[in-house]
Amino acid sequence: MAVMAAIAIADGASTPVTHTFNPVTDQPPEWVDSDAAKAYKYLQPRIIVNTKRSLSPTGVSRVSITLNCPQGGDGVTVPANEIARYAMAKLDFLLPSKGTKQERKDLRVMLINLLANAQIIDVVDELNSAW
Repeated sequence: MAVMAAIAIADGASTPVTHTFNPVTDQPPEWVDSDAAKAYKYLQPRIIVNTKRSLSPTGVSRVSITLNCPQGGDGVTVPANEIARYAMAKLDFLLPSKGTKQERKDLRVMLINLLANAQIIDVVDELNSAW
């Protein structure tokens, strides 16, 4: 079983900055970016992981991962201490009970590689159509 520990993730800046997400609770497991520059705790990016294991041999387990990155106001149109908008990614793994560890690993690695694909990068970063 995994132990909750800090998660370090680099952002997409031209000079990448590594963000360290520290565990804050285990029900559900949640990590918060410890960036001291964020004056308000609710403006800190968060990672939340929910796992629902199927007890049925023919069921499907679900692992849900959310990365939520709220942005504070600009101090003019929206006060700096208020949330102006969210950028959020949600990922659901649906894993059949009869599936193997190798199948789950293949799915995870293929997803990592999919997110690194130039077409997917263009769709997400530039909001372009895939067609």
